[in-house]
Amino acid sequence: MRYGSLITLAMLGMTIATSLRAQGWDASRQATGWAFQEVDGSLVFFDPSARSLRTWMKGSGLLSTLPISLPEARKPTPTQKTLAAIPPQSTSDYDAAGALLYGIPRRQRAQPAPVKPQVQETPAIDEVFPDRWVIDSYSRTWMVCDGRLLVFSKDGLIESAMALPALVEDMAVGREGILILYRTTKPVIEKRDLKTGAVLWTYGDKTQVKEATAQPLLVPMNRMALGVDGTVYIAEGASMAFTVLDPVKGSKDPGQYFFTCQDAILTRAVLGHAGRGPVLSWAGKDVIFGVFAPSQVRSCGAPESKGLLLARYDLAKGTLDWLPTPLAEGHRLVGLLDTEAVFLTPNGGLAYAPIR
Repeated sequence: MRYGSLITLAMLGMTIATSLRAQGWDASRQATGWAFQEVDGSLVFFDPSARSLRTWMKGSGLLSTLPISLPEARKPTPTQKTLAAIPPQSTSDYDAAGALLYGIPRRQRAQPAPVKPQVQETPAIDEVFPDRWVIDSYSRTWMVCDGRLLVFSKDGLIESAMALPALVEDMAVGREGILILYRTTKPVIEKRDLKTGAVLWTYGDKTQVKEATAQPLLVPMNRMALGVDGTVYIAEGASMAFTVLDPVKGSKDPGQYFFTCQDAILTRAVLGHAGRGPVLSWAGKDVIFGVFAPSQVRSCGAPESKGLLLARYDLAKGTLDWLPTPLAEGHRLVGLLDTEAVFLTPNGGLAYAPIR
C-alpha cells in the first residue's frame, strides 16, 4: 500500500472517530456551564473538549455542532498591573452601598489577594472559554469571553470583538438588539445594536461597573428575563417585584410590577450566601419562572420543601405560585419545556422538575 493511501485512510479514520464522538455527546450526561434556549425548546451548550456549541433537544438528542474559533487570552495591561499593586481600602463605598441596599456580607465579595512587590504577567494561553452566549435571528452567536463581546458568524468565525466594562450576569436577544445585564449591586443593563454592537441605551448607574471590576461580586444580586412582547423584566436584589423596561425606550419611564401570593403582597426574600437565582421566560406564555432555596423565601409564603422552589410569576394575573422541586441546592435553572423545568446538575448533566 502506498504512503499516500495510508495517510488518506488515517485521515478518514480520524474523521469517523470525530463524527462518532459528536454523535455520542449527550447533554443529559455531559452538559456544563451556561445554556441558551432557542424558541423551539432546544438548548445550546458549550462543549470545552470540542470547543464547539452543541444544540440539543430532549427526545431528539444532538441536533447540531458548531466549532468556533476562540481568541487568545488577553495579557494584563500596564494599567491593570498598576491597579494590582495598589493596596485596596478595607471598606469601599461600594461595600457600604451594597450592605445598605441588600445586606451583602463582605464574604460575598471577592477579596483581593495579598499585595506582592512585583506583579508578573500571566503568559497568554492559546484559547479561553466563554461565560455566556445567545444566538440572534441571523444565526450569529453573541458570546461573552475573557471580558469581550464576540460576534461569530453562522460558520463559527469571529466577525467582531468589543471590550466589556464588567462581568456579565445575563444576556438575551431582544427586539432589534442584544440585552446585557452586568454583575453589579444595583442593576445595570445595556441594549446593543444587532448590526454594529453599539450601545443603544443604558439603564442604571453605570459608574458601578468600575467598582464591580475592582471588587467583583461573588454571587448575582439581579437577574433579567424578557416577556413575550420583548418587555424587559428585572428581578432586583431581594425584591419579589419586577422592574419593567420598555425594550425600545429603555430607561425612560421604568415601571414596577408587584405580585400577590394567596392575595397577599410578597415581602422581600433573604438572599444570603447563594445570591439571586436565574429568572427565565416560559416560551409563548406570559409567565416567568425564578428559583430560590427554601431558606430564602420562608417569609414570602413559600411552602416547606427539602428541595429548590420554583416561583411561577403570572404576568397576566399578577400572581405568584410556589412549585416545590426534589432538586437540592447547587442545581442551576437553564431552560423551560412545556411541562418541565431543566436544571444543570452540580457535576454536569441535566435534571428536570415538573411545572404547570
